[in-house]
This record gives sequence, C-alpha cells and structure tokens, in this order.
Amino acid sequence: MQEIKGKFGPEFRPKPPLSGVVYGEIAYWIVLTGTVLSIIGVSMILTTNANYIDSTCLLNGLWGGDNPSAIWEKCAGTNPKGHWYLGKLNTGDGIAMLGIALACMAAVFGVWGSTFALFRDREYFFVVFAFVVALILTASALGIIHAGH
Repeated sequence: MQEIKGKFGPEFRPKPPLSGVVYGEIAYWIVLTGTVLSIIGVSMILTTNANYIDSTCLLNGLWGGDNPSAIWEKCAGTNPKGHWYLGKLNTGDGIAMLGIALACMAAVFGVWGSTFALFRDREYFFVVFAFVVALILTASALGIIHAGH
C-alpha cells in the first residue's frame, strides 16, 4: 500500500503493478506521438498541394458517403495495398497515415513491454497469456493474420 497525503489525512492506495505501468506508459507515448504526426499530416493535406490523393476529391467523397475503394480510384487513380504510405512520407497523406499506423502499434509495443515486466515480477502464469496476446498482435501488425477481404 502506498501512503498519499489526502485532504482529510493520509490515504492508502494499492501500488499499481509494474506490468500495468509499463503498458500504460509505452502505449500513452506512442499514441501521443502518432496523434501529433497525424495532425501534422492532416494539416498538410488541407493546406498544401504536396499530397498523394487530391484532398478536395477526398473530402467530397467522404462527405458524399462514397465507398472507400471508389474514393481511392477516383481521387488517387489507384487503390493502394499494405504500407503504401512508407514510400509517400514527403506528402501529408503519408505522414498522416504513418501517425495512424504508429498509434495502432502502441498496443503491440505495450503488451511486449508488459510481458517482460510480468516475467521480471515472476508472474509466470500471466506471462503465458501476455506472450500469446503479444504474438497475435505482432502477427496481425505484420499482416501474417488478418480478417480476410
């Protein structure tokens, strides 16, 4: 128990487990970084012409409720697959998508950190579950397993 100075005297709160703190810190900072990158990318999309996709066409298609594949075909001339944005980091679209991808990776890095923290704390029963989740998330992020389509 941790003693904290409270409004009406000392308060006692349980100390959070290291694995939870590790996961939370890693996920927080990665999501925050991804969010900032996405905001920079979207700002570039709306204010410059250095874009992979025509921003006016994109916004009209989104507000019009068009199918995403149709928007890509109409506004970019192609429907890219995979990590298309890695070759387009000189555009607002590429930077915004990099930020989104980075934020999505927060759980992957966080659960790996949490797995090592659980191992350090000798919580072997939970290490097994954390390791399985880490493998599934990593395989999903790498495209090894996916939802079909």
